[in-house]
Amino acid sequence: MLPHKNHSREKAIPCHCRILPAARQVLMPALPGMRALKTRTFQITDPRSPQGIQHALEFVLAACVVATLAGAKNYREIASHAADMPQPLLKKLGAEWCWFRLRRKHPSESTIRNVLTRIDAAQLDLITGTWLAAQARKNAEGEWIIAVDGKVMRGSWTDENDKVTMFSAMLHREAVTIAQVRVPDGTNEITQADTLLDAAGIPEGESVLVTLDAAHTQRETAEYIGARPGWNYLMTVKGNQPTLQRQVFDKILPLLSGAPHHIMEERSRGRIKKWSCWLTGADGIDFPHAAQSACIRREIFEISGDRISKENALILTSGKALEMTAAGVNQGVRRHWGIENKSHYVRDTLYREDHGQAWAGNGPQAMASLRNLALGLFRMKNVKAIKETAEWVCRDQTRALQFMTT
Repeated sequence: MLPHKNHSREKAIPCHCRILPAARQVLMPALPGMRALKTRTFQITDPRSPQGIQHALEFVLAACVVATLAGAKNYREIASHAADMPQPLLKKLGAEWCWFRLRRKHPSESTIRNVLTRIDAAQLDLITGTWLAAQARKNAEGEWIIAVDGKVMRGSWTDENDKVTMFSAMLHREAVTIAQVRVPDGTNEITQADTLLDAAGIPEGESVLVTLDAAHTQRETAEYIGARPGWNYLMTVKGNQPTLQRQVFDKILPLLSGAPHHIMEERSRGRIKKWSCWLTGADGIDFPHAAQSACIRREIFEISGDRISKENALILTSGKALEMTAAGVNQGVRRHWGIENKSHYVRDTLYREDHGQAWAGNGPQAMASLRNLALGLFRMKNVKAIKETAEWVCRDQTRALQFMTT
C-alpha cells in the first residue's frame, strides 16, 4: 500500500493569499493543456527533452520568481532558495509530490540553469512586460510616459567577445519595466528603438510620450515615434549631433537672458537643486517632427545660497505647444532618469547584476526578465525600500505570495 501524504507538518498559508490568475499565467506561461494567458494566444515551449522531466516548466518559473523576490542573484542562489521553500509554499506553486521522500520536490541548480539558459527569453520578456503594463495601467488614465535606455551587463559576455546589453522601457510614474529586448551581438541599442517600442504593446490610439537620452537622438528614432498617431518624443541633444546641437542652441539662446518659463526646486541632503526651463518653437531646425526646442539649466546651491554647479541641457520635442508645456518638458527630462535610479541601479545593488557571470545561452536575458518582473511586483505594491523588502521576503519566502496576490 502506498503511504498517504502527511500534511500535518505543512504550515498553513492564509486563504486570502491566492495567486492572481493572470499572474500565474505570466509566471507559468501557456503550455499545451494549461491555461493560456488572457491577452496572449502564443505559447512558450519547454526547451527540455520530454524524457525525464521531473518539474513542470510553470513550477520552475514560479519558483524562480519567488527566489528573485527574495533577492536571489544567480542560478545557485535560486536553487538554494528553492530548497529552503516550505512545503506549503511549494504546494501552492505547483510542486509534485515525491512518494519516496514523502515531501514535495524542488528544482535543482542544474534544472534551473537548463531552463533559464534554453528558454525563449524574448518571449518571456514579452509575456512579463505586457502583463506588467496591463497591471500597472489598469487604473491609470491619460498619457503613457515611457523612459527608454540601455543597460550593459558587465559580467556577461557574448560569443563575439562583447558584453550583453539589454534595452528596456519603463513607465515614469509607476517605475515598472514594460518591455525589454536584448541588443543583437555586433550592433548597439540605437538600432533597437522601434523593436523595443513595438514590444511594449501599447494599445492603438493611446497618447504616448517617449523620453530618450542623447544617444537615442537619432533621425530614424524620431521618424518612427513621430509617425505614430498620438506619440511624441522628448530628446536630449548633445555633441554626438553637432549640427543639430548648434541649431537648437542658436534657437534657444535669445531666451536665456529672460525669465525661465518654469522652475522646479528641491531641498535635500543640505543642498538646493534648481531646474529652470525655457521653451520656444523649432522653426528652422532640421530634425524629423521637431515642434519645440528647450533649454534646462540645472543648478545646485549650498543652503547659504552659494552655487556649487551649473549645466545646461538642450532639448527637442515633437509635442506641439498645446500638448507640451515648459513644466512638462522640465518634469519629463528629470523623471527620465528614474530608469537609472529605480531600475538599473536597483538591479546592480540588490542583484549585483554587473557582477553576474551568467553568459551561456539565453541566461542573461532570462535573469534580467525575472528581475524586472520581481521589481514590478514590488512597485505595484508601492514598495519603496526594495532591498530591505527583499531581505524581509528572504527570511520567510511565504511572504512573497503577498506580492503575487490581490
